[in-house]
Amino acid sequence: MIITVPCYSEGRESLKGSFDSLAAADYSDQHKLFVIVADGNITGSGETESTPDILKSLIVPLDNTVPNPASYLAIGQGAKRHNMAQVYSGHYHYENRRIPTILIIKCGTPAERNLPKAGNRGKRDTQLILMNLLKNAFHNTGMCELEFEIFEKIRKLTGVTVDQYQFVAMIDADTIIEEKSLSRLVECINQEPKIVGICGETKVLNKTENWVTMIQVFEYFISHHLGKTFESIFACVTCLPGCFCMYQVYSYNDEGFKIPLLIDDAIMNNYTVNDVETLHQKNLFLLGEDRYLTTLTLRAFPHLKTMYCSNAVCYTIVPNSFSVLVSQRRRWINGTIHNLFELVVSSELPGIFCFSMQCASCLDLFGTVTSPFALFFTLYLFIGLLFGQPYILQLTNAIVTYFAQLFLIVLVSLNPINVLWFLVYLSSVPVWTLILPLYSFWNFDDFTWGATRKIEGADSGHGSDQTFDKFDSRKIVFKKWDEWILYRKSKKLPQLAPLHGGYLRPLTDE
Repeated sequence: MIITVPCYSEGRESLKGSFDSLAAADYSDQHKLFVIVADGNITGSGETESTPDILKSLIVPLDNTVPNPASYLAIGQGAKRHNMAQVYSGHYHYENRRIPTILIIKCGTPAERNLPKAGNRGKRDTQLILMNLLKNAFHNTGMCELEFEIFEKIRKLTGVTVDQYQFVAMIDADTIIEEKSLSRLVECINQEPKIVGICGETKVLNKTENWVTMIQVFEYFISHHLGKTFESIFACVTCLPGCFCMYQVYSYNDEGFKIPLLIDDAIMNNYTVNDVETLHQKNLFLLGEDRYLTTLTLRAFPHLKTMYCSNAVCYTIVPNSFSVLVSQRRRWINGTIHNLFELVVSSELPGIFCFSMQCASCLDLFGTVTSPFALFFTLYLFIGLLFGQPYILQLTNAIVTYFAQLFLIVLVSLNPINVLWFLVYLSSVPVWTLILPLYSFWNFDDFTWGATRKIEGADSGHGSDQTFDKFDSRKIVFKKWDEWILYRKSKKLPQLAPLHGGYLRPLTDE
């Protein structure tokens, strides 16, 4: 299993807490590999050290040499398509455990290294570094310089090639998982090999910090135990959240041959799109990349499953200020609407009885768009009742609709404390059904990450993207594995460890 952790502006305590929980997971240390990616030279707001410096101090390297930056084809405009990154290999130490770790630091090209956010290309670019490596290793096709460096350092560190890893777990740097969560996800996939992707339950870590965090507790709970549980009936969870999910890189067909799943061409060709121009595309790629990856997976494999495992639990720190909450939900709501539209127009989604997931997505889209009007209608019924209008039946229906979810939650969880969290949530219904949707709809053309991830300086998110010059494709070279070996020999560059595993074989003297 590869556990990939994208990092941006998180602090030392947040990073260490996340890594410690991953290291403490009961999944075998010999079969898991950390791949940590620092998305540029970023210093978080209030931090004295940059994110790359924090990460380097947390890893015990195999050697003390500073790796040379390696080029790769990035997501960006103009010259930003060319990016460079350094690859460190070592171990993450936790108590008496040593987890093999690859640390990738995007440092940018020499032309941008003195500029703010050098090397930053966004989360989708971070995901694609690993996905492109897995695809090229699986098919034994040309790798760029960065992919070859990662490939060789994984081989030297673990003794196996990267094409042997079957699972990729995607976990955010501010997420803490329970000890058995990874094993439970893998157990679900082993019991049902048709699962291509799976996620666990995300709970709020800072529940009682203030009123902003308190109103989110039941919202997180109900979105999993009602929303994702309902979608699991169709084996079609429409969003595997990037904070905690797992994909199968490949599976086996009836003849025993490997078939690509996460790295299938139908997914990769759509997810690697660089020219994002329309409003629809920008909402998909810039705001809802995690959900869009799930959407592409569902469309590529309509007969396979994406599932929700309630026994695999993680904890995340939610926004503690209203401005950050609004910024976060603007991205989520707008990304959700455009991804649901992609599912509505897809005719190959699974169904159960006479009810298809395409119809369920259409109802979900309709409910998301009309939620402000539903609240206005409920208020209208209340006001009409005060003035003697006979709206008792309609008002009773609205009240039952709100409290039906509480009844279901009590049956599911058998935890009385959820009733109290529901009352807190009920007091904030105008926030969820009126303020946040209307703000999101009004800012449909805002594609920045806003204040969700604050950094030092004027910029507070991922949105800014300067174009320096035109992209020169000659700066990025693609070679097969054996061609890179010959190239390094011709340049008298140091060779890495001999090949131990995988389908690739060392070159002969010929």
